[in-house]
Amino acid sequence: MTPAVAAAAAGTSMPALEQTCDGLLARCFSDFEEATLHAAQEFGRDALAQGLGVLDLVELHNRLLARHVSTHAAAGADLVAPLEAAGRVLAQCLMPFEMVHRGLRNAHSALRFSEDRYQEIFENANDAIFTTDLSGRITSMNRAAEELSGYTRNEVLSQKLTSLLAPNAAPGARRRRHLRFGLPEDQGRYVVDIVTRDRRRVPVEVSTRRVYDRGRLVGLQGIARDITDRRNAESALRYINNGLEEKAKRIAHGLHDEAGQLLASVYLRVAEIGTELSPKDRRRLEGLRQLLDQVDEQLRRLSHELRPSVLDELGLVPACQLLAEGVGKRGAVKITVSGTTRGRLAPDVEIALYRVVQEAFNNVVRHAHARNVHVKIERIGRRLRGHVRDDGSGFDTTRIAHRVASRGLGLIGMSERLVAVGGRLEVTSRPGHGTSVDFELSLEG
Repeated sequence: MTPAVAAAAAGTSMPALEQTCDGLLARCFSDFEEATLHAAQEFGRDALAQGLGVLDLVELHNRLLARHVSTHAAAGADLVAPLEAAGRVLAQCLMPFEMVHRGLRNAHSALRFSEDRYQEIFENANDAIFTTDLSGRITSMNRAAEELSGYTRNEVLSQKLTSLLAPNAAPGARRRRHLRFGLPEDQGRYVVDIVTRDRRRVPVEVSTRRVYDRGRLVGLQGIARDITDRRNAESALRYINNGLEEKAKRIAHGLHDEAGQLLASVYLRVAEIGTELSPKDRRRLEGLRQLLDQVDEQLRRLSHELRPSVLDELGLVPACQLLAEGVGKRGAVKITVSGTTRGRLAPDVEIALYRVVQEAFNNVVRHAHARNVHVKIERIGRRLRGHVRDDGSGFDTTRIAHRVASRGLGLIGMSERLVAVGGRLEVTSRPGHGTSVDFELSLEG
């Protein structure tokens, strides 16, 4: 008796299995019929479920069959047909085992194909892919990672991932700690600098995920992409935007100082003329003074929108609130601004976000015919998120995308301003369902 049969016999299920098998073999020597074969297959399923193996089942079958053969041979019975029937019963009993074997074989074949396919994708991917264990030691890397770093995989396997990372300020150091333990603080993407074998410093965008084996955390998988070209483009955009902002600042100061002084002189001259006129003519002159008041107000508005001093003095949210107040009055639309940046942001980030909100307001007034607009700005960790949402007419974003370069809604300019400071813009809209301009960027420090 095999160990499995002995173990099963010690339980409550083995007597039932042995009785069933003995009954099937008894039919082979008396009233065998096709239904016996169906019953044999059902018995095989039960035996498989009870944990018996192929050898266990064959041993049980042969042991019981030997007893039946001994009994009928002593009586002088013909054994050819019963033995043939017993063989057919055994074949049916083993059918569930064969089906399981085929299933496992197919599963193993599919697994091997999947592994081969993954290895092919892993090796031929354009992005660098690597894995580490929980101690931060590199356990694998693909050809793109070799090309990016300049090291062969044999040179860096079992080395700490941090050995490839460039020395950075505090935020970068925090990221390196999370990379080392395979537990990124922020799910998603972030940027670190690596030092290549030839000592070049290369910025890469890294996306990481935790790797589990049977529910247990075992390491980290990362995908890295060289963003040198993107960073150069962002620098160029920042340079262009800074130049535009300096020009806007000079124009704003010109409107405020030079045009303001000239307008003050006009006010004085009008006042002098008023003293020389009759009461009737002075009332007519009052209309001119009101026009001058409107010009003064428009100059102040243009000066503020070209370069809001409140942005430099108080920050992004107060500047947006003041902008919303002015736009709301001119466009007869209710605009609310909420949120906080939890401290001041970098000047180029503040002006970029201010221009995005400003352009979104312009679109609301010119195109949306909205009654309500809500702006929200919030800082979560090292990320800043916000949106400008209106209840206006909305539009088909796919159609706008085709003509945005020629006319559009200023979406390219908005997007480029955010890209220049490492952010991204997403516009969602449907005709009749308003528009949402969502923005997000990562903050250093």
